[in-house]
Amino acid sequence: MTRGVLPAAGLAGFAALTLEILGVHILAPWFGASSLVWTNQIGVVLAAMALGGWLGGRAARGTPQPARLAGRVLVGAGFLGAIGVFLLPSFASWILPGPGMLDHADAGGVFLGGALTSSLLFFAPPVFLLAMVTPLLVEERAPGRGPGRAAGELAAVGTLGSLLGVFGTTFLGIPLLGARLTLLLTLACLVCAGAILLGRKRIAGLGLLILLPSLETDPGRTANLPHADAEVLAAAETPHGRFRVLSLPNGERWLQSHEGLDSYQSRWREGETWPGGYYDLFALAPLAAMEGDGGKGPVRFWSLGHGAGSAVGPVSAILHDRPWSGVGVELDAAVVELGNEFLPLPAVSQSKMEVIAGGDARALLRTCPGNLDFVLLDAYSRQFEIPFHLATLEFFREVHGKLREGGILALNLGTPEDGTEKDGVLVALRGTLAEAFAGHTRAHKVPLSRNWMLLARKGKALPAPTWMASHLPPGVPVGVGTSLLPSQTLGEPSYRPEVWLRDDGNPLSLAQARLWLSGK
Repeated sequence: MTRGVLPAAGLAGFAALTLEILGVHILAPWFGASSLVWTNQIGVVLAAMALGGWLGGRAARGTPQPARLAGRVLVGAGFLGAIGVFLLPSFASWILPGPGMLDHADAGGVFLGGALTSSLLFFAPPVFLLAMVTPLLVEERAPGRGPGRAAGELAAVGTLGSLLGVFGTTFLGIPLLGARLTLLLTLACLVCAGAILLGRKRIAGLGLLILLPSLETDPGRTANLPHADAEVLAAAETPHGRFRVLSLPNGERWLQSHEGLDSYQSRWREGETWPGGYYDLFALAPLAAMEGDGGKGPVRFWSLGHGAGSAVGPVSAILHDRPWSGVGVELDAAVVELGNEFLPLPAVSQSKMEVIAGGDARALLRTCPGNLDFVLLDAYSRQFEIPFHLATLEFFREVHGKLREGGILALNLGTPEDGTEKDGVLVALRGTLAEAFAGHTRAHKVPLSRNWMLLARKGKALPAPTWMASHLPPGVPVGVGTSLLPSQTLGEPSYRPEVWLRDDGNPLSLAQARLWLSGK
């Protein structure tokens, strides 16, 4: 029997990569989508493929009908994968903490351990079975073509299927159907392909059962809520991740990306200029930039990692009597759309902001003509990780070149460190900033938070915290003033990191991973 052999091999390759990629998207609402979660998933999938290929080769020599066995394996993989999609939400809800704060969770033991366990339980079994398919089909096809030719043909078709899985799920499946439905449809197709190899069309009808979980609301939509009474207003899936807008009992709205609990990408309250949290401290950037500028002329700035524009309110409050304009850069257009609908800026601020969506912040900054008064940087690629290419000496020098003399770079950093850890993230970033800005740097602790606001100034010393405190306008939140106290500031670093954060060698990801694993 050779009918359906090549399509089955291609579909097995397609499904294996689909399980690997979409598996992380399905895990993300509960465990995040950090590099550590991706590493877990890739490692588990590769191990399952290796073991499945080895066992498939042994099984191929011991069965008189390898194609029929491959059919049963495909059917089994389809149903195992569907069972995993169905059970994962219950397992994740059981293993994770209830509504609360991200800081209160044992990040290393619960989030990463839960992600690894989920990959092993729910994604490794179907991938293991899929890896058995190619050796079985080679055995079926070899008598008529020879083992070398049969293996080459099936490997080529399987690899082509994997290639389609990578691009198809990312650029078509997720945007059009969502990760969950795309994966369930793929698993249903596995059952149909298995039925063809078995010559039993009735089994193909059972594949429709796999689609039943798609009829219920995606449980990932309400995973890891920060409050039991939080309401999900909207959700979106894109190749970059999963996003949702929450309405909290206190009237706030949060835009969240990947993870949940008390982590947010943007924060908003109707009619409020100050969104709270670390966003309020972005007011320090225009405040420091205006020191010594004569108080005349329009102010221009760029916001990298713009999100829904939560930093614009504090900036506009400081620049209330100055003409200003800003450019916001956001990687994902869905974030901008959700922000415009559910977390809108006041009309007067919207008219002064140009938002560029769908482009990388570093690449787009190079198109800026320069002479900016300040640059805001609040970019996180996955959960707790700053994109390494936005945290290097070369990038900070590029920002330096786009600022006017006395211009400011303000960078939000989420870390529980106090600055004494010589191999930590805070020291590495402060030291690299100091090298790029000739030492004109300072760190301000965000009150009641794990965040720091890092400031760097081009060509001039930063204004003293006492000067900045005396020039704060009325109505500024207490937290902004508190961040200027001596106990809440770190001046220019007294020592440099052993390794610069460079484009061609950046240990930042490892340092962030150590923090995450430590559960601080």
